[in-house]
Amino acid sequence: MTTSSPHIPADVAAHVLSHFGRGGYPAGDWAESLISLIDRADMANRARLANAFPDYGAAIYLAKYDEDGITTLQQIAGLPQAPITCTRCRDTDGPFTAAGLCEACDQNTPADSIR
Repeated sequence: MTTSSPHIPADVAAHVLSHFGRGGYPAGDWAESLISLIDRADMANRARLANAFPDYGAAIYLAKYDEDGITTLQQIAGLPQAPITCTRCRDTDGPFTAAGLCEACDQNTPADSIR
């Protein structure tokens, strides 16, 4: 990829989000094949493809490797942010633990059952 951050258009963000099952909308056949190819490529070929298609390369990089990448792509695509939910009860009332449990579920979990 280039040293500068490429601009990621809203439609590219939506296509990449759809590819990773995180919202957005599907790309056409050619663009979906490109996204899939960049996603599956080894590092050298991923870099070559990202140089040729910097917007898709940057969006895929965000989705795969950036901790806040999905949220960033959702913002670029103009999608509403999904609330954080407890991994056990699916409640949205936090605070949440590092394991993704709400406070109530965390207090009701025996210490030896967490893996």
